[in-house]
Amino acid sequence: MTIRLSTALAAVAALAVLAAIPAQAQGGSWTGAYVGAGLGAGYLSTDQYSPPQQGYGGYAAAAYAGWHPYGSIQAGLDLQLDRAVLGLKLQHSVTNSDGDSFMKVDELVSSNAVALTALSARAGYLLQPQLLGYVSAGVVAGRFNYGSVDERWGLVDDSLDATRTGWGVGAGIEYRLTDNVSVFTEYTHVQFATGSATFDYGAAFPPNWTYEYTHALGTAQAGLNFRF
Repeated sequence: MTIRLSTALAAVAALAVLAAIPAQAQGGSWTGAYVGAGLGAGYLSTDQYSPPQQGYGGYAAAAYAGWHPYGSIQAGLDLQLDRAVLGLKLQHSVTNSDGDSFMKVDELVSSNAVALTALSARAGYLLQPQLLGYVSAGVVAGRFNYGSVDERWGLVDDSLDATRTGWGVGAGIEYRLTDNVSVFTEYTHVQFATGSATFDYGAAFPPNWTYEYTHALGTAQAGLNFRF
């Protein structure tokens, strides 16, 4: 379901970009550096597990998901070899949306990927001199925020940040409007390694509790690059 929804969004974005392409656009060399920015949406899914602790056995706490808007900035280098284009890209994305959550008895537990930094390599093929189709793969570091709030008694209210690493694969298209300006749209799937977070419950019982989180994120975005 996650991949279908994100792929559909990427397809809509691609059609919007292609519809805006002027018929007279010409292609120049793709070799060089660029900077750019983009907007998109990401579908974050979370599997949350409570490992054995404090005399209790382990159990699957919840599986939940939600959509989040993301804004991004990026910089990269491309090298054109005949009709092939090879490149490296560094991208940073952020969101200010609320986290996804579930209710565990009286406890509201939430998580969110608030910032992402990705370093990826891409390989593309020029379908036309000005139209590039490409695939990408790379490493991703995500800053996640986790929360735990006692909605009934107000005994627990803890929030913490953690960094998760993972890998991402994607595909997209980029079109040169001019020698210096291009538009792009792409879809990326990121799988993060499982990591734990321990909440401090203070004077409550138990005084702390640990969860393990496994996240996957599918994002679709469109944007603009400035080449030089």
